Amino acid sequence: MQFKHARARAAFLAVLLVAGATGIAAPAGAANGSITQLAPTSNATTVTGSATFQDTLNVTPNDGTVVFTTTGGTGGLNVDPATGDVTTSGPLSAGTYTVTGTDTDDVSDNGNWSYQLTVGTITQSPNTTGSTTTTGSTAFSDALNVTGNSGAVTFVTSSATTGLSVSPSGAVSTTGGPLTAGVYSATGTDSDASGDSGTWSYTLTVTDTLTQTSPLVATTSTISSATFQPGSISVSGAVGPVTFVTSSPSSGLTVSSSGAISVTGPLLPNVYSVSGTDSDTNGDTGTWSYALTVDVISLSSIVQTSLTTGSTTTPDSSSFVPPALAVENNVGPVAFVTTASSTGLTVSSSGVISVTGTLAAGSYSVSGTDSDGRGDTGTWTYSLTVTDVFATVTFKSNGGSGAMASEKKDQASPLTINAFARAGYTFIDWNSAVDGSGTSYANGASYPFASNLTLYAQWKRGQLPFHVVTFVANGGRGSAALERHNTATALSPVLFIRTGYTFVDWNTAASGAGAVYAAGAVFPFTRSITLYAQWKKTPKKKPTTKTFTVTFESNGGRGAMASEQGHTGKPLLPVTFTRPGFTFTHWNTSPKGTGNDYANRASYPFTTNLTLFAQWHRTKVATPPAISGSGTIGPFSHKSSGLTSSLESQVNAIAAMVKSDHDNKITLVGYGDDLSKADQLNEALWAANYSLGQDRANAVKNYFVAELAALGVRGFTITAVGNGSQVSGTSTTTPGRYGVVVATLT
Repeated sequence: MQFKHARARAAFLAVLLVAGATGIAAPAGAANGSITQLAPTSNATTVTGSATFQDTLNVTPNDGTVVFTTTGGTGGLNVDPATGDVTTSGPLSAGTYTVTGTDTDDVSDNGNWSYQLTVGTITQSPNTTGSTTTTGSTAFSDALNVTGNSGAVTFVTSSATTGLSVSPSGAVSTTGGPLTAGVYSATGTDSDASGDSGTWSYTLTVTDTLTQTSPLVATTSTISSATFQPGSISVSGAVGPVTFVTSSPSSGLTVSSSGAISVTGPLLPNVYSVSGTDSDTNGDTGTWSYALTVDVISLSSIVQTSLTTGSTTTPDSSSFVPPALAVENNVGPVAFVTTASSTGLTVSSSGVISVTGTLAAGSYSVSGTDSDGRGDTGTWTYSLTVTDVFATVTFKSNGGSGAMASEKKDQASPLTINAFARAGYTFIDWNSAVDGSGTSYANGASYPFASNLTLYAQWKRGQLPFHVVTFVANGGRGSAALERHNTATALSPVLFIRTGYTFVDWNTAASGAGAVYAAGAVFPFTRSITLYAQWKKTPKKKPTTKTFTVTFESNGGRGAMASEQGHTGKPLLPVTFTRPGFTFTHWNTSPKGTGNDYANRASYPFTTNLTLFAQWHRTKVATPPAISGSGTIGPFSHKSSGLTSSLESQVNAIAAMVKSDHDNKITLVGYGDDLSKADQLNEALWAANYSLGQDRANAVKNYFVAELAALGVRGFTITAVGNGSQVSGTSTTTPGRYGVVVATLT
């Protein structure tokens, strides 16, 4: 029970006291309960409405009258202790006001309460966003909406993206003509005449139409269709990633959500189209399409035009550079595969032939296959002959005694030091003539070994004394034996080394102020001497960083080739120019071929800029003559014209024969089943059997056409006729035919 008036509450207390005096107890459990506040706990009003604002607190559970006691707050709000009515102290300015306190009832239940009043807050309501297209952005308009205001509201813009405007009355519009795709925003404050205020914001999304830029169409061949790579669809006007959706699919093409186009496998001649829609993260949309035309293209045989043989010598083999493989009849770049390798030669996939190192005398061969992107194929081969150019020097004692082995070399080397002896004589030198009238060679002198030679020891009566040459490293490292002779002899090879220095010559003085002797010089050995190594500091080579460019000109051909840059030696780029009716032979520094020649893929040092002009040779490609032939497809099942897998294989074999033999006319004659003589006299049976032969010929023809198209054969004619069967043995010259189709190729 609740009393809202003081007099009634006093009467109730008096009754309660009397009841207590007579022994009436309060209900068990009613004392010291918890009073819970119910709604309302907050409210809102305008500045104007705040002068007459009123609300009432509500609590539960409670016994008897609840008394509300105010304990805190911000001021401006009053709560009636007896009724819980919430009122204001008068008109309030915009802001948030709170009041808190406690509550108790007649049986000492108690609790806490609070109340909040928001005054003068204007709240924005939809629309807060809008959208339009770039075309529609010129005439776009919208309006701001708010609640909690008292009368008209004035809107003030604090910040705005160029292109978006908000008027004081809240009208939203665009400025500056059509807007580009993007997001435009504006924010600000609002207020009314009563002092109510708030904030607002507005966002406009402008979308564009996505326009497909590439690819739209493409062409390939039946042979290349399985490996054809169309690429990906690209669009303009997009903001962020674009998602592609296929609405009209194709049996031969697929397009992923990212726009990647894929071919599903080998395709027959036809036009394959696929299309759909696209959209980006900004909401821009558009449409796309792609069409692939698959043609039947006759394949060509790739013919090797470069040298198939070469020769070099063993000493020159390590630096020998064979010309790169060159071919004709190809379409685009050619890939070379080695099928028969060699221990001395390697061939790269681009056709560059390399020697693996110094090769012994012999023949080295490598061969393989080549193919282009269209499916044209061919074979190639290269053989290198390496010859031995060793020369032999034979030593003759010419009256002396002892033995000396012949010396066999393939490059300039010192001759073997004399080992012959002759009692009472001193060795003087060697000579190409027994009597010394030929060419003389000092003991240990260098010989080029370019030709065979016989040397005869030359002697002088009497025994000359021996003398010694002592070698000193003079700052270097290593050791060298004394050299002891009694005749003019070449000095021993230099064995000393010195880090950071290069040997210059020998000198009789350590300082280099004495007599000079070159390395390997002939010393008379008429006296003993000490020779000091002379050194020169080796300058450090600065790395070459300057880059030079080789420019390629087609010189009447077609296509394009990028320039090649480098600062060290490397092979030139392979030629990709083409010229119908001509074959590329080599490069030349002059368009007329009067300058310096460079083979395809030849090595160039890149020490200067260079322009190379393609050189062409007119070619006439003869069409191989057709080779007549024939084949039989069969047997067919009894009374059937359907092609089994075995029959299809037979057609495939004959189609391959048509292609290889360049036949362009195919005549197909179909035969019915075997008929007895009696059945042949039955007109109905004979006519049905004749039609069966025609059906079989037509079935083979249809499969033939598809197979020849897949092989790239075109320009052919096929005729298909039916025939009755021949009874086996009816002719001594023509065997019986039935259940087959005979193909004649011309």
